Order: sequence, then structure tokens, then C-alpha cells
Amino acid sequence: MLIDFHSHFLPQIDDGSRSVEESVQILDKMAEGGVDKLIATPHFYCTEQSVDRFLEKRRAAYEKLEPMLKKEHPELGFGAEVLYDHSLVRYKQLPDLCIEGTSWLLLEMPYTDLDDKIISGVAEMADRGDVKLLIAHIERYLNFTSMKRLEQLMRLDVLGQINAKSLMSFTSKRRCMKLIEHGYVQVLGSDYHRIDRGDVTVDKGYAVITKNRKFDDFAEYAEENGRKILADKPLDSIV
Repeated sequence: MLIDFHSHFLPQIDDGSRSVEESVQILDKMAEGGVDKLIATPHFYCTEQSVDRFLEKRRAAYEKLEPMLKKEHPELGFGAEVLYDHSLVRYKQLPDLCIEGTSWLLLEMPYTDLDDKIISGVAEMADRGDVKLLIAHIERYLNFTSMKRLEQLMRLDVLGQINAKSLMSFTSKRRCMKLIEHGYVQVLGSDYHRIDRGDVTVDKGYAVITKNRKFDDFAEYAEENGRKILADKPLDSIV
């Protein structure tokens, strides 16, 4: 079962798909790549909108797309890519942003040094008991913070996701492989936004990883992790 945990294919809700037609093109690409399950994760910024308004917009975007869905398209699921803010630590509606049917939240870190306050805040979120954290595209944060800081984050009770596109270039591929080797990566996502942005489907990312004999079973490992996330299994059953 090929699962993509991070995508922006819903039309006209964020900086992803610009139209229903483009959304269909993206879903066609996903089907060609053998994706079985695709999670919609539009951006959510707690400083810009309420959870209720976000959920309304997400539902409306899907309803525009629904009549154009094809039988060969992946099964769809719904969540959000939630940008970290200190106010989220005790945010009552945080569970409403989790992947539907689970308590797993896709959390995007701010693009800055991951200082003690941020790491402490994420630790408090992980300890809330009503959400479990999947950290989005962890390889990106190394552009803004040190490996030591990222390691502090990933040693918390969290899982890590990397983007398939990051495996397509030499420098970012090396970074991703190092994160996999450290045990910080449990699943992949496409973070697919637009047809003309150069994004790639997760099958291509897994192909790059498993070409390395050291990680030839990573696709199976990630598939099992993905199934457990969708079944809302506890963190310790995954790591």
C-alpha cells in the first residue's frame, strides 16, 4: 500500500492546486505513480484563521473536486499541515486538524533556528495525550538550524516525514539518507503543490532510497508505518 502523507492537491485553498483541472492532473500523476492512499494536508496557520473556517474551506474545496474524481485515483484522506506556533501547545481544537480517523497531526516547524523554546513547546504538544506528531519534511529545517538542534527535536515522541523531491538532487539526497540512517524518518510525502513546480510522487522517492542496499527494505518499513498511522496505532508500536 503506497501512502502519501503530505499533499496540497485540493483546489484553491492554499498555495497548492490553482483549479479543479489542475487537481485532477495531480491525482492522475498520483495514480500513475501507484499511490493507493493520498492525504490532503492544506496549510493551516492558527494566526490567520479559525479551525472551523479552515474545515469549511477544506470541505468546500473537496466538494468542487469530487465530481471529477476517477475510479483509478487514490483513496483520499484529509488532514492539515499545521505551522507550529507557541499558542498551539494548549490549543483546544488541535485534534480537529489531525488526519481524519486518527490522532496524528502533520506539524510544520517554523523556518528558523529550532531554539529551546520551540523544542520545549513541541515536547509539550507531544505530551498532551490527544494528538501524536508527525513532523513534516524534516530535511528542510537543516537550511535554518543545526543537525544538533534537529536531533533534539526528533528525539522527542514524534515521527519524521521527508519529501520525495528532496531525494532528487545530490546534496539534499545525502541529507535525507543521513536522517534515514539516524532513524528519524518513518514515512515519505510528496508535498505536491502544482503540476509545474517540479514535485514528484512518493514512488520515485522510495525508488531512490531502496537503490541503496543499506536501505533496500525501507519501502516495506515505511508502508508498515503508514498502515499503523492510519490505524491510529500508538507511537511506540511504530518506533
